Amino acid sequence: MSRPSSKKRKRKSNRKGKSASKTKNVVGLSSLHIDNENKRVVVFTEDMLLNQLRRDGPKIEKSFDRLCQGELVQLSSLVSRTAGLLYSGLAIAQQNNDEIREACAMLLINASNSFGSAVAVLRMGYVLQPGIILRSLLEALSTSLHLLQKPEDLTAYEEHKLSSTKTIAAAKRALPPFGQLYGHFSDNFVHIGRFHKTINPVREYAKGNEALELNLSSLRIAAWLLYVTTELAFNELVKEPSYWQRVEQGYMYNPSEAEKEWMTEFFELDLA
Repeated sequence: MSRPSSKKRKRKSNRKGKSASKTKNVVGLSSLHIDNENKRVVVFTEDMLLNQLRRDGPKIEKSFDRLCQGELVQLSSLVSRTAGLLYSGLAIAQQNNDEIREACAMLLINASNSFGSAVAVLRMGYVLQPGIILRSLLEALSTSLHLLQKPEDLTAYEEHKLSSTKTIAAAKRALPPFGQLYGHFSDNFVHIGRFHKTINPVREYAKGNEALELNLSSLRIAAWLLYVTTELAFNELVKEPSYWQRVEQGYMYNPSEAEKEWMTEFFELDLA
């Protein structure tokens, strides 16, 4: 008598398993929009973010890599040079109890991470957001340039009392192109501009994408500014500095004519 009962329970269990497998891939409906004019219904499912990350994201990233391979190699080379200076400089600053340069190294290392995140976000198909990230990178660079000129402001920096207005002004004094390049980010990404006033679809990249080209230009600017600031902070680690000339009271920004020509080509901007 017990065996038939056991078989029935087993069959019942199997039916439950089949039912669960059928419902496993069901996606919930979040909302829908009825477009009477065009006679269509737009459905919004609950897995839209997951689809963006897992289904569409890899396709967009492949399109970015295909179009921007040369740019990525160039940027990676410059960022790698910066990283070597930063980590070596941080170690030396810590050994020498050099609080100013230790603070600058930490700022610049975090700025390097911001740069990497801007590249990653652009690679995922978002064209408005990288510039906003890079603008925060410029704040870190300006603070470093300020502290290198005015070490007496370290306490104000540590107490969060050092204003960005002062640091930006100091950065412009030390590095004349900084003002123009800072304005480039503000005009195109931070303030409400033309890219804010239109929808920027998150989709695969194709040749001639204006927003992509603008972002690549911005990445070149940010990578260069990061290197130049790092070279100033740890100038003694560079055998032949490219941008800073030693003067009586420190260093002066003074790239060679050849370097200026390279900069104009690299940025695709006139910095004369």
